[in-house]
Amino acid sequence: MEVDAVFGRLLEAGVSVWLDSDGKLRIDKGAPEEIKQLVREHRQGIIDVQKAIALMNDRGIRIIRLPLGHHALAYRPGTDLAEIRWAAKVLRMDAMPLVINDEGLHWMTWDEWKLRRRVWAEEPPQQPTASVQPKLQFGRKTA
Repeated sequence: MEVDAVFGRLLEAGVSVWLDSDGKLRIDKGAPEEIKQLVREHRQGIIDVQKAIALMNDRGIRIIRLPLGHHALAYRPGTDLAEIRWAAKVLRMDAMPLVINDEGLHWMTWDEWKLRRRVWAEEPPQQPTASVQPKLQFGRKTA
């Protein structure tokens, strides 16, 4: 039995499973014994799915629509790609391409991409310095 079927059975029975703060798998107290046994048999697969979902949410991974109608996994700069690939494989989303998206999780046109701030530059963008403008005087000039 695959993990998808296990989650289907849990949904039918109305039983929740979750990871506690120590990373241990927990199940509702009122769950039937056969459901508990099913969870014990597929424990590692359920833990992997729960961890993959948490990783995708924590890292801000989003599914975006590409201009040609396909989908891709968008990740932020600085994200560990090995973790994303592992989570995508566990969640069976590894067929989707990975794209870097640092522009508010929306797809950019070519022109927008050319004009964007370079995120891979070593130097941070310089802040404009406050320059003092000369005070403009209106009215007549005195001689």
